[in-house]
Amino acid sequence: MEYKEILLNTAVCAIAADEIIDERETEALYRIEKKSPYFSSIDLEQTLESSLDKCMNDIESFIDSTLDCISTEDLNIAQELTLLEISLRLVAADDIVVEKEKQFIKRLRSVLKADDVIISERFGAIKYLGISKLEEKHGFEDKTKADDNITQIN
Repeated sequence: MEYKEILLNTAVCAIAADEIIDERETEALYRIEKKSPYFSSIDLEQTLESSLDKCMNDIESFIDSTLDCISTEDLNIAQELTLLEISLRLVAADDIVVEKEKQFIKRLRSVLKADDVIISERFGAIKYLGISKLEEKHGFEDKTKADDNITQIN
């Protein structure tokens, strides 16, 4: 499956995870499309509508299929972080992150190979994923102090 299709299906899963198609979430995806090359070759409006319909007919099956596809693809770290970033943005677009959305993000995280340290560096703490900020985990206030401590050890 082409990466852009995986990305769109993942976005659809994020939008539909709470079983409610919130206009703020779809509008967030349109804003992402306009500001980035992620969906450039896709007619997003038509494709999104049909994908959302398909997803809403059997959410669990659609999510399972999408996650299975992600787990079998050889995605690079940038692609994985993009999947996570867009999903996090979309579930937060309506200012409410419900348990079903958290469960989707957890399931998505479980099929990604990216290390928690990289995710923490990129997104900060995500408590429901068990990812804390690097300084919380290691007791450093910032990277500069961490570097100073390493220098002192040498």
